[in-house]
Amino acid sequence: MNMEDNKSQLVNDYAIENFKSGLNCAESVYDALLRAGVLDVPRETIAMCTGFGGGIGLVGETCGALSAAVMANSAVYGRKDPWSIDAEIRGPEVGQKYYRRYSNLVREFCEANGCATCRDICEPFEDWNGKDRRVHCMKMVGTTAQLAYKYLQIPQNEAFEMPYGEKMSDNKKQ
Repeated sequence: MNMEDNKSQLVNDYAIENFKSGLNCAESVYDALLRAGVLDVPRETIAMCTGFGGGIGLVGETCGALSAAVMANSAVYGRKDPWSIDAEIRGPEVGQKYYRRYSNLVREFCEANGCATCRDICEPFEDWNGKDRRVHCMKMVGTTAQLAYKYLQIPQNEAFEMPYGEKMSDNKKQ
């Protein structure tokens, strides 16, 4: 097993351990990346994850684990000072370059889980507090931490060249 495989397994294990210990799905993923030394950000930034559990405050929208994966990648590869970019290119640049990483991350998450919403992911489980749903989410939290790690390994210049999948602007009338 190479170093990257070891780190991927480590973030999986930490995320599962976190979830078992009472962290929500978003906190579990983000903290696993912090504990594994993958994210070099202040530890307190985990607080940004709290509201994303249960698909944002138990509303059932975007999966909290996915939200944390996006936040972690943004912490490393996001625009640190968007205001420093000339206003003429600031808006188009984010879509032309930066969103490619996240588009692919979400696509891959949806391929693995069927969708991106907590409500639909958890729909097969009658009891939100039941063991079956918790075990399902626990495993998904681990694999999502690995997915976040995978995308953190993609250098920015390569991510800027990634192909887009389907995107909203493709579905809009011109």
